[in-house]
Amino acid sequence: MKRIRTTRAKASVVAGFMLLSGLGVVGTATPAAAASWCNTTQGDFVSGGDHSLAQIPAYNANRDCITAQGASGSHVKAIQRSLRYCHGRSSVAVDGHFGEITETQLEIVQRALGLDDDGVYGPKTRDKLRWRAGDGVCGTLP
Repeated sequence: MKRIRTTRAKASVVAGFMLLSGLGVVGTATPAAAASWCNTTQGDFVSGGDHSLAQIPAYNANRDCITAQGASGSHVKAIQRSLRYCHGRSSVAVDGHFGEITETQLEIVQRALGLDDDGVYGPKTRDKLRWRAGDGVCGTLP
């Protein structure tokens, strides 16, 4: 358990100070700049018959949004909406702050989706989550 928490803490520090793409570091950034990247690179497509729109952090972008506990912004609200409304995690408040409850609930959903349950949002988690569109319908990425 201690090793997992240490890994998470390291991932959180990296997520706050670096923009990552795949396995390579794209560049460094302040936590505010990294949050700005995640907030301004939101995709808008959820599969389904009507192709409903949803806000998805860093979808259709050439860099990935990696975020974890301590982050805040509209990208966190999008993740929280997914957890609360599409994955039944009613204890998650949609407040834009990635706190302990969001992390714990994300871990539960990651485990249920067959992902590493590290509590860090990245491209693998993004691609497996269901996203809530403006019309309230949840769907997966195409």
